[in-house]
Amino acid sequence: MSRADRSICGKVSGFRALLAVGLALVLCRTERFCLGDDIGPGSQAMAAGQTKKPAGTAAHAKNRPHVPVVESDNWTFRPTVLVRRGSSQGTGTIIASLDGETLVLTAAHVIRGHGPISVELHRYNLGIEHQPSVPGKWPRQVVVEPVASDTFADLAILRLRDMVALPFVARLGPEDAEPASNAGLTSVGIDLGSKLSSWNTQLVEVLWFELNDSGTDRPFLVTARIPEHGRSGGGLFDTNGTLVGVCVGHAELVKGKRMGVFSSVENVRQLLRGHELTSVIERSEARQARLARNADTSGRRLTRPSRSVVTPTEATHEAGIP
Repeated sequence: MSRADRSICGKVSGFRALLAVGLALVLCRTERFCLGDDIGPGSQAMAAGQTKKPAGTAAHAKNRPHVPVVESDNWTFRPTVLVRRGSSQGTGTIIASLDGETLVLTAAHVIRGHGPISVELHRYNLGIEHQPSVPGKWPRQVVVEPVASDTFADLAILRLRDMVALPFVARLGPEDAEPASNAGLTSVGIDLGSKLSSWNTQLVEVLWFELNDSGTDRPFLVTARIPEHGRSGGGLFDTNGTLVGVCVGHAELVKGKRMGVFSSVENVRQLLRGHELTSVIERSEARQARLARNADTSGRRLTRPSRSVVTPTEATHEAGIP
């Protein structure tokens, strides 16, 4: 078994079909790819998430992805970022942002190597992708620090310091937000470190099982579609655009059939609470609510006539009020 394989041990309950005895989870991080590199033929067939670096990166700049983003993507696409550590890279999701502190959620195995960890910010993360001239060099590499990790749920939280609050933040579902079987879900991630995309799938089941010899069963969402390499750490969203899971890989849960595996938002909430980060989420949510109210008020303001006639409503002595 290669080092990027993991064993899922112990009891798996509630699944409606027969399970294979030894479940191998293939991690969906990408190794040795830079954003915009050409993907060599046959790389998708390589086991355990290992991919070969293509010979040459001349297309690095011209192949950087153009991502069409619309207003409805403010909670899904725009908070999605690329996470790098050494030769490994995966996907991350911005889950809180305040002046001086931004939190990015990803998969723990994406950052398990050595060297500095960075997050790559693109113009679409700030909503300025349509501006003709934006100062500075894009995308921007921002060094981050790990502040929380749970290898048994395959989750990690990164912190960006010394930045103003970012405008687009994913909405976390509540701890008990467990989608029903066959519920429609959307996975967002950066496949092969170069293509930000989304695809729709269905929830097969919520399974509780032991990951990495943890001795404790954790909840994972199993989807009908399997993720591509590089998608690890990306968000899984319900039909309301709320984050309910984090991509960690895929597994052969039924003999001959692989399925996607996503760490549940319940694990995310527990990780935040265990590292006293819940208050950061709450303050960020309050900020987002204020921004939404201000935007709504601004929109209503623009619809008013420019020279509205307002009738005073003060009471007068003639009305019998002293």
